[in-house]
Amino acid sequence: MSRRIKRKKRVATRRRKKSRKGKLFTTKLFSFLILFGLLLFSMAAAGYVIFFRTTIAHGAEQGQDVAGIVFEEPYSFIPELPADIQPAQDSSLPMVAIIIDDMGYHEKIGSELLALPMNLTFSFLAAAPFTRELEEQAFQAGRIILLHLPMEPKSKDWDPGPGALLTGQDAKQQEIIFYQNIQAVPHAVGVNNHMGSLYTEDRAAMDDLMQLLRKQGLFFIDSFTTADSQGLAAARAANVPTARRHIFLDNVHSPDRVCKQLEKLVLSAEEKGWAIGIGHPNEATLSALTTCRGRLLERVDLVGVQELVMKLPRP
Repeated sequence: MSRRIKRKKRVATRRRKKSRKGKLFTTKLFSFLILFGLLLFSMAAAGYVIFFRTTIAHGAEQGQDVAGIVFEEPYSFIPELPADIQPAQDSSLPMVAIIIDDMGYHEKIGSELLALPMNLTFSFLAAAPFTRELEEQAFQAGRIILLHLPMEPKSKDWDPGPGALLTGQDAKQQEIIFYQNIQAVPHAVGVNNHMGSLYTEDRAAMDDLMQLLRKQGLFFIDSFTTADSQGLAAARAANVPTARRHIFLDNVHSPDRVCKQLEKLVLSAEEKGWAIGIGHPNEATLSALTTCRGRLLERVDLVGVQELVMKLPRP
């Protein structure tokens, strides 16, 4: 074989090797770009969840909307208590308890509410990001602490959040979820429902729940999100200390409106001997409690809700 032919073969072989290397490099580069793109997409998705679902939620006290979190059901009407409320015992002044629900998502306002020189009761959502630290602050301040237990609303458009009790769950599922919630709020002495317009109407489900509360020595405050709630009846049947909410203080986020609701709460207590109001950690409620408490609450004895419940007569 001549040298010229051998040289041509060597050149052809080198060209084939270069071609294969070029194709291999192109394939690796294309794969890398795909993987890098997927990584960027995953990071962007995670960033969206962390920022919009967590960061904005944490900053709600600065006037921003809480993205993706609905704290209260949109009521077409707010059920009021029946007229035959039994009077409280052994109280010279009418008793009022004010529960601040949804604690744990609003760090700044939550701390400011805890710092008020008022005997407020605080109800914590187990899954909220600041529950652990704010719950400990409330305990150290000697405040009564409740578990704000998420329960199923009537509309599927409203998400009660993590750890919710649902009507389709069996008793064992309910027990597991309940204990997961209560473990996250270790100083809770009672429970009230978060949402729950559907769940609290289910007597069998509420009966099962009351057995769990009785085992833990907890009382139950019915937030009364539906006029057909079975909470009070189920608690009484299980011999669990109980009471129901009279007034929602801040369905309208306006300090003036909250002050008017506080006046309504006081008038209800003066008429019946006691009353329970429920508010939430927002600027309007903080402002109203700061500016209106003197002229209103001097007419009543502001107590922790546990003290009030324990003074109510048992049927």
